Amino acid sequence: MGVKVMDETQETQKTKKGDLTRRVEPPPSCPSSSRVKNWFLCLMALCHLAAFASLYTQWPGLYGIGGVMPAHQASPRGFSVKTIAQVLDTPLQATAEMVCVLGVVVAGLLTAFPAMRVSPAYALLGGLYFSVYQVGRTFMWFQWDILLLEATFLSVLVAPLFPNKSGSPQDSISLWVVRWLSFRLMFASGVVKLTSNCPAWWGLTAMNWHYESQCVPTPLAWYAHQTPDCIHQLETVGAYLIEIIFPFLFFVPVPAIRALGVYAQVFLMMAIMLTGNYNFFNILTCALCITSLDDSHLPAASTLIKYLSPISNGGLGALAVLVKLPWRILKSVVMAPVKFVKNTWMNPKGCLPTLSVLLTLFGSGYLLRTLFNLGQDGKCASITFGYSELQWFLSHAVPCSIVLGVMSLCGTVVVAMVTVVTNNNTTRWRKLGELVQVYLVSCVAISLFAISLNPLTELDKETQNKLPLSVQTLYHRSQPYHLTNSYGLFRSMTGVGGRPEVVIEGSDVSKGGWKEYEFFYKPGNLKRAPPVVIPHQPRLDWQMWFAALGSYDYNPWIIHMAYQMLSNSTDTLSLIKHNPFPDRPPKFIRAVKYTYHYTKLGEADWWTRDSPEEYFPPIALYQPTLKEFLEYHGFLTSPPPSPNTPGQLELLASGFRAAISRCDSVVFIWTVCLAAMLPHFKAMRFRFSLFGI
Repeated sequence: MGVKVMDETQETQKTKKGDLTRRVEPPPSCPSSSRVKNWFLCLMALCHLAAFASLYTQWPGLYGIGGVMPAHQASPRGFSVKTIAQVLDTPLQATAEMVCVLGVVVAGLLTAFPAMRVSPAYALLGGLYFSVYQVGRTFMWFQWDILLLEATFLSVLVAPLFPNKSGSPQDSISLWVVRWLSFRLMFASGVVKLTSNCPAWWGLTAMNWHYESQCVPTPLAWYAHQTPDCIHQLETVGAYLIEIIFPFLFFVPVPAIRALGVYAQVFLMMAIMLTGNYNFFNILTCALCITSLDDSHLPAASTLIKYLSPISNGGLGALAVLVKLPWRILKSVVMAPVKFVKNTWMNPKGCLPTLSVLLTLFGSGYLLRTLFNLGQDGKCASITFGYSELQWFLSHAVPCSIVLGVMSLCGTVVVAMVTVVTNNNTTRWRKLGELVQVYLVSCVAISLFAISLNPLTELDKETQNKLPLSVQTLYHRSQPYHLTNSYGLFRSMTGVGGRPEVVIEGSDVSKGGWKEYEFFYKPGNLKRAPPVVIPHQPRLDWQMWFAALGSYDYNPWIIHMAYQMLSNSTDTLSLIKHNPFPDRPPKFIRAVKYTYHYTKLGEADWWTRDSPEEYFPPIALYQPTLKEFLEYHGFLTSPPPSPNTPGQLELLASGFRAAISRCDSVVFIWTVCLAAMLPHFKAMRFRFSLFGI
């Protein structure tokens, strides 16, 4: 006991003398967010890992010299991968592929090792992804690409400048900016479904067609499509509740209510992930939303290690975990009422948060019953308001969200400053340094909040017109860098009445003998089950879905793809699963459009399709109109001359490409993701015997 008292006295004297190397924990009154920050940064790195790996596997087919949209034909403004190639004086394709490889390596290291999650590393990731995005054009014009760019910039703000295991006072401010992004994303995604005046969303029939018409569905989407119409209506109502109402819970000062809002978003993302292949988007959205939680709502690594430790015993240990999992879930459900009574009526500290959650759920149920006429008038659900009432709601909700954001941000900044000032466990100089950090991060947070108001107020033009001119000017100046963006997922429901699908066919004669090209992932073969490819995004298959919604005049790349297929381009054909002309290319290629439908329960195939209609007529290489069309759209620009002797970077790029050429894209992506997560299993004595080695 005497030794312990002496040690504590020496530690106190050491602090008074001004030891700046001693790690200082936040005061007990300040809720810790170090675990939330660590989870967010890890998930952000994992998203980049999947994004770079997915893009790398497709780069030659999409952007190679013989690809669908060669990168050398792009004219980006500002910094891009073409800039890197010019500075290094290396071929563009080799440079772009090595940029993707470098992105995979950096993201993998950040995923594996928490000590490496520092601001410069995330700045490097953002710069690399921005460089390839600049030349990506049509195949990278997705909302999750710009969402990843914006979230990565915020990661630079959240991550520490140097490795630091403990939390910092400014963490609450930087995480608040991420929370604001998650609010804008989800709130706008819910509102645009109604402002688009889409009959399917207003009629609560959107989910009747969603599972069938989404870009790349999963096998579970087929089963979800078979559920009754009443279930689909309730799914639509639930989407409105989660996306429009629950995002406001992110700013409630009661942690339990914020957790309710977050868990609702995570549930929605998991449901979307099970029924659709939306690459890294679901993981990215969950990463943004968890910043509204406290550390107490996220499991620590030790908890996961304790539960998964039987895996280290080999195959039987892993089997034991799988067998116990259903029992643990059932036990949690059965014991939930007992825990509720224990935490509320038998524990005064847990009474208020639980009651607040119950009141929130009760209010949400009452709101749904009022606005959607649940179970009334002999109908499952129907919207009871009109477009004018929606405009009235937005004219109040958008300004209120801005006021709520201002109050929440100011409160967060004040609390952070007060926490630093009232912390007596640190020295005066360290306290001054922390105040400077809080001030700088606050300035950046306020600036980002200000420029984000312009895209947010696009939901209500009257509010947007009232924004200060300086705010709008700052937003337009920052727009090329995608520091903040406008979002609105699933704005209108496409594929009502069946999903349109373009099928590419080839033949040696223009009047018959047509054979279909089969893509890797999009619907084509009626007997083939929908694939599971998450977190991979097959960008050509996705754009084929968009092309089916319009004509080839608005999608000239599809004509260039046919031109490359007629030229027997190995780059473009690498994105095709089945080439019916393996020896030599066909003389003619055409495209027809079908309307695909899911089969019914009990039928043998997965899909049915109606009679085809012409998408574009048969084309051949010798046709002058083909070259005129491609020249008009800038597709026949010659690539820059390549050196006679390949350089070291080109040899390195070709070596990496040869190493994975025989590997399936999804397998490759899962391999690098699992390899990055292996160090997290080191504490579990993860032995090679699990793999049979």
